[in-house]
Amino acid sequence: GGVQANVIPQEVILTFDCRIAPDVDVVEFEERLNKWCKEVGEDVWIEYQQKDAHVPVTKLDESNPYWVAFKTACENMNVQLQPQILAGITDNRFIRALGIPALGFSPMVNTPLLLHDHNEYLNKDVFLRAIEIYRNVITAIANVKNKTA
Repeated sequence: GGVQANVIPQEVILTFDCRIAPDVDVVEFEERLNKWCKEVGEDVWIEYQQKDAHVPVTKLDESNPYWVAFKTACENMNVQLQPQILAGITDNRFIRALGIPALGFSPMVNTPLLLHDHNEYLNKDVFLRAIEIYRNVITAIANVKNKTA
């Protein structure tokens, strides 16, 4: 940008952090961005700082024995699951890119969202319950017999 409010800058650089949902066609999305740049003029282009390949999500159905074991262990402990996609929060996409199913999981119930915030804390009872939940979930997943997912 310019050095003063009343001076038109010689160039403008914009940075976007696009966290693409897994059901979005990445090629189509990129083509749309390039089309918009072309419509504006030759002096507008995209330069990528990081560009990840599309990686399919882990299947959350009966075809995935790890999901079945995970879900069953949670149900046996009365842990209610709310599957959701949290793009960019974990490195699971790198694990899934290797063909290994991956899930993120945090049993921090009834806890304010203070992740990486000042005065971040976890209630002692929630912490101790989480240890019990993890123990059961890890045991269930580690004992999956049919390991094809």
